[in-house]
Amino acid sequence: MLNDLINSFLRVPLPNNFIEKHQLLYDPATHLHLICCEYNQQNFDLDLYAKMSIEMPLFLKNLPKKRQSEYLAGRYAAKMALSLLRKKECLEQVTTGPHKEPVFPKDTNGALTHSHRIAVCAVMPSNSKSFLGVDIEPIITSKDLCVLQHRVYALEELKLLVNLGLSPELAATVLFSAKESIYKSLSSLLNGGICFDLFELKIAKKNGASLILYFNVLDEHFASYIMVSAKNYKNHVLTLALN
Repeated sequence: MLNDLINSFLRVPLPNNFIEKHQLLYDPATHLHLICCEYNQQNFDLDLYAKMSIEMPLFLKNLPKKRQSEYLAGRYAAKMALSLLRKKECLEQVTTGPHKEPVFPKDTNGALTHSHRIAVCAVMPSNSKSFLGVDIEPIITSKDLCVLQHRVYALEELKLLVNLGLSPELAATVLFSAKESIYKSLSSLLNGGICFDLFELKIAKKNGASLILYFNVLDEHFASYIMVSAKNYKNHVLTLALN
């Protein structure tokens, strides 16, 4: 999936020095648009919400600057993605649901994620695929391996990726991010918070510069595998669940 994305040749100027860089990618086959933005929190101020025509929800008002800036970067990525999908400037807002999840327009499947200075949004028409999830995570350190094992993944899952040549740290990050992507894609159908034990990696293979992962969802409502694509992106792992 991620290997199928190609660069958009649209020349879209950066809006200000808060957004330092953006990459516009799309897949002609599925009409998926994925926007990766790099932003600089040092150049953030609250006035940017009005200048960028993005509504700031009330719950952000008293939160730290870090949270306010990453929300703005994510909504900017969403605005860009929706505008490219519709081939015109999108004035609709991606709002926030009761669990702080992004709520996209009804005719659109969408997902948002951010990590440190990167925000990513993926959108596609709602009639293309049933489920869409995206996640980005910094590659973990060796100290975090013990924390994630048993809470996020089983040793057998880690071995599947290590046998492909990944370091344990990279393999653990891929598993964490992939399961986050799956949860985001299925959250409306799953009760309660995320339970990583629900998603079990069964098959992993390389696909050029990316990985293709097949997860079994241990829930009676799902009879088939969920496929996730993963790749390195600027010292992070970027994953996309599309089913």
